[in-house]
Amino acid sequence: MSETKVTKTPGSAEEGLIIQNLIIRPVVRSTQDITTWTNAIKNAEALNPIRVPLYDLYESLLLDGTLKRLIAKRILGVTKTRLLFLDKSGKEDEVMKALISKKAFRDLRKERLKQIMWGITVVELSRKATGELKVFSVPRKHIKPKIGKIVWEQYGQDGIDYRTSPFDKYTCEFGESDDLGLLMSAAQYVIYKRGAFGDWSQYAEIFGMPFREARYDGYNAAVRAQLEQALDAAGSASYAILPKDVEFKLHESTNTANSSELYDSLRRACNEELCILILGQTETTTSSKSSGYAQSQTHAGVEEALNLDDREEELADLNETVLPILANLGYPVLGGKFVHEEVTEQVPKKDKVDIVVKLKTVVKLPMSDDYLYEEFNIPKPDNYDELKAKIEASTTPDPTPPPTAPSPGKQPKKADKKNPKIKLSAWHQMRLRLADFFDLAPNS
Repeated sequence: MSETKVTKTPGSAEEGLIIQNLIIRPVVRSTQDITTWTNAIKNAEALNPIRVPLYDLYESLLLDGTLKRLIAKRILGVTKTRLLFLDKSGKEDEVMKALISKKAFRDLRKERLKQIMWGITVVELSRKATGELKVFSVPRKHIKPKIGKIVWEQYGQDGIDYRTSPFDKYTCEFGESDDLGLLMSAAQYVIYKRGAFGDWSQYAEIFGMPFREARYDGYNAAVRAQLEQALDAAGSASYAILPKDVEFKLHESTNTANSSELYDSLRRACNEELCILILGQTETTTSSKSSGYAQSQTHAGVEEALNLDDREEELADLNETVLPILANLGYPVLGGKFVHEEVTEQVPKKDKVDIVVKLKTVVKLPMSDDYLYEEFNIPKPDNYDELKAKIEASTTPDPTPPPTAPSPGKQPKKADKKNPKIKLSAWHQMRLRLADFFDLAPNS
C-alpha cells in the first residue's frame, strides 16, 4: 500500500513543534452497508477505541452530493459573517485585520467547524519563515482524543501527547473526546439512498427499455446460438430466447400506481432526513407540495438560530483556545478579543418598495428623494430640479376664484328648487355610504 510522509522538522516555535513523521495511509473505499456502519461505530466506542474504519466510512459518505452541500451550507452560515478583532481599547486592530483576511485563517475557521461533522479537529498553528500564519490540520485517523495523542501510524500507539507541553502551546483541539460527529447519524441515510439508486437504476434498465423475446425450435441449438449473437449485437436491452413451446411471463409489481415513484420517495425521504440532521429543517434547501411562505419563514428562522449558536461557539473557541496560541506566535492579541460584525436584517427590494409607498402615502412621512435614488440604485436625472418643479405644478390645484358681486339693479338668481327627497331602502342607503367611503381618486 502506498504511503505519504508529512515531515515536521524540529526547530523554533515558528517552524512548528510536531517533530516526528506522520505516515498517512490512503482512504480504504469499499462497499458500505448498514452492517459496516454499525461495526465501525462499535470499534469507535470500544474500551480501546479505533476510529479508522469509521473515518474511512465518513470519507466515502462525502461523495454524496446532497450531504456535501448541506455541510458546506452549515459552514457558510458562520464564515459568511465577518470576523473582527478588537484591541483592549475596543478598536479594530490593523495587524489582526490583515491576518483574519488571509486564506490560512479562513481555513482555520472552516477546520474548526468541521468538528461538528467529524467529532474532533486538532490543528497546529505555526509561522512560516516569511512570518505568515501556517495552519496544519492533523489527519483525524491519527488522533486519539480519549488519551490526547497524535500517533504516527493510524493503527499505532506511539506518538505525541498534544495536550502536554510544549505541544499544547501550538495545537488547538476542537470538539469533545467522545463525540463521533453528525456524520455518524448521516451514514444510514446515505447508505439507504445509495441502495435505492441502485434498485432504481436496475428498474429503469429492465422496464425502461423494450423487452425483446425470440423463439426457436427447442431442438435446434445452432439457431439458438445465432439468435443470442444477433440480440447481443443489437443493443443492451433485455431479451429472452425461448423454445416455441415454453410460456414466459414478466410480472411487474402492482403494489403502487408507479413503481418508480417508490424509489424516488425513498430518495427524497433520505435527503429530508439529512437536511433536518445538518440544518435543523428542510424548507431552505428543498420544497414540498405543502410548503408555503409562512412555513418557509419558520424553517429559515430555525436555520438562523442554529447558525447563531454556531457563531457563538466559534467566538468561544477563538477567544479561549486560539488567542493564547496566537500570543505565543507573537501576534498582538493581549487584552483583545474576537467579535462578529453586527449583521443588519436584509429586507428584499420588493418589500422595501411597499414599505416606502405606505410611509409616504398613508403615514405622510417626509422622505428625501436622494435617499430613494441611493437606496434603490436609480440614476438621478441631470434636470432633476426642472422635472421636480413640473410634477409639483401638475399636482397643485388651481386657486378658486372669489365670488363676484351682483350688478346694481339686478336681482340675484334664485337657487334651483331642490329635488324632492326620495325615501331610499336600507340596501340603497348602504350602497350610497360605501360609494362615499370609496370615493374615486383624482386622475393622475
